[in-house]
Amino acid sequence: MYLTRKLKLGKTDRLDRLARRAGKLWSTVAKWHWRFVDRQGYWLSKSQVQTMYCKGFDGLHSQSAQAVADSFYDSLQSWRKKRENGDYEGLRPPYKQKRHFKVQWKSAAIQLRDDGVLRLSNGRGNDPALINWPSGQEPKRVEIGWDGDQYELRCQQKVEEDGEPKGSKTAGIDVGEIHLAAVYTEDESWTVNGRELRSLRRQQNRTKKKLDSKIDQKEYGSRKWKRLARAKDRQLRKTRNQIKDLPHKQSTRLLKTLHERRVGTVVVGDLKGIRESIGYRSKANQKLHQWAYGEFARMIEYKARLCGMTVERVGEAYTSQTCPSCGSRHEPHGREYVCGCGFEGHRDLVGATNIRQKYLGQDEPEGSPLRVAGEGPKRSVIASPTRVRYRPHMRTEPPGSEPQRCNPATAGKTSTEPKGSCRQAGRPVG
Repeated sequence: MYLTRKLKLGKTDRLDRLARRAGKLWSTVAKWHWRFVDRQGYWLSKSQVQTMYCKGFDGLHSQSAQAVADSFYDSLQSWRKKRENGDYEGLRPPYKQKRHFKVQWKSAAIQLRDDGVLRLSNGRGNDPALINWPSGQEPKRVEIGWDGDQYELRCQQKVEEDGEPKGSKTAGIDVGEIHLAAVYTEDESWTVNGRELRSLRRQQNRTKKKLDSKIDQKEYGSRKWKRLARAKDRQLRKTRNQIKDLPHKQSTRLLKTLHERRVGTVVVGDLKGIRESIGYRSKANQKLHQWAYGEFARMIEYKARLCGMTVERVGEAYTSQTCPSCGSRHEPHGREYVCGCGFEGHRDLVGATNIRQKYLGQDEPEGSPLRVAGEGPKRSVIASPTRVRYRPHMRTEPPGSEPQRCNPATAGKTSTEPKGSCRQAGRPVG
């Protein structure tokens, strides 16, 4: 497995020159590709472009130059695929010329010296890029690009997965918007609270709307327009970083809990194509379109593999509407699922239960009832979930002592439980 490690580099003239050389090559490839299309009706292939324009390009390593052409044709292929499927309304192919572009190096141009300096070759006769690398492992692929404020180094490193997990339990995970994940095993259940992430997105939307209305009142490109644009980026930067950081902490805490509970197989619900069926009011549509379910599921997958767990994907169709006890199907109202057979449970945990059972019982006939832990002769109830939640601004208190807040400003927003703890709750958070 390969993981990406990032390092902030600031802004230097040397990196500017490299980015401009890559931008010039991108512009050359884009310009001549579309000239051939317009004048001769002929689409140049990637190998032809690499031979005609990338070979011997001064200022970049040969593989870095080829990587620019690879990026152009990857974008072009993505556009052509969407055009063939009829799903390209409003999309245009890559045609614009660029002043700057990311620079990529492959393994042949990368060398980690004994003094901990990463040497990135820029071709014969050109000075290499030298970067102090904090890791002792040589990366397989390196990229330097602009992150909006400064240049950023992105390195792909090979990471060995752990050998064997602690146990052989199977956990079903239902990825959601209010609860980032609902997890069900054969004897326990968890929910990962997502309301803090929703709050950050609401704050981001309100700030963006407020500043955009002020920016629209100024003349485009004027001094006041530029000042407001800089203020908008400055105010949104912290929120963007929090939105990016929080799912990482939530998924890490969840996988640590699963590993401690001896889970060996993780079954994640597949939500591919869910946005195509979204058709609610504007406020609900905004929440669902900002819901990064794919990114959170990807975090769960690679972190589970690092712990030695097996990861499987199962379709989520009707999993939250099917009763795990009798197999009947109806749409629940609210967060609780109540069936006429007497079964009761949290709606997201019902989905996680069905996802798990769908994987374990793939050979069972369709419509057959699913067995649930805690099922009795008169009434079936899924066990109350445990909360798994990342809590900032909290300190871990000794057992039996009263937890105290480190930041009084978070009163009413942050749980009073010690950081990293899991407390049994009668109902899920939220």
